[in-house]
Amino acid sequence: MMRLHPEYRLTGAILCLLIGLPVAHGQDGTNDASAPPVELIADSAEVDDARGISVYRGEVVLTRGRLRIEGDVMHVYADDDGRLERVTVDGAPATYRETLADAATRHAEAPRMEYFAIGPERLILRQGGRLWQGDNTVTGRVITHYPQAGRTVAESGDDDAERVNVTVTPATD
Repeated sequence: MMRLHPEYRLTGAILCLLIGLPVAHGQDGTNDASAPPVELIADSAEVDDARGISVYRGEVVLTRGRLRIEGDVMHVYADDDGRLERVTVDGAPATYRETLADAATRHAEAPRMEYFAIGPERLILRQGGRLWQGDNTVTGRVITHYPQAGRTVAESGDDDAERVNVTVTPATD
């Protein structure tokens, strides 16, 4: 049996995933053939087309249009048609960046995060996270952000050290 260099196995696995995601959802969760493709870079990849789950390990970077998610281990879930449904990522910390055309870039970090591409689009930061845009910051044990609605929900932990903290800087004229 011929053995492939690890780099070629990874490239093949990534190609399998990208082929399995032929039509990406729009950022608002609609089925939009013009939506940007999902691109993944990692040290290793395992793709299970039958279950619609791919696992990436080692300095994983997922980009999709204006979004960039990074972490140590990433699970990518696709629906029955191969479209991106959600992503879970663990890191030290896992990071999220959303570049906006008319506002400051939105950032987030947490030990664990989940990104849902559909129903509605949302980002959930778990195990203590921070979400910020410009000088405005939210920290909490669990933070759920809905980009399309411009809404954020933050929850505290069980003790006083894990309370929600919000900093809002007034806009300057």
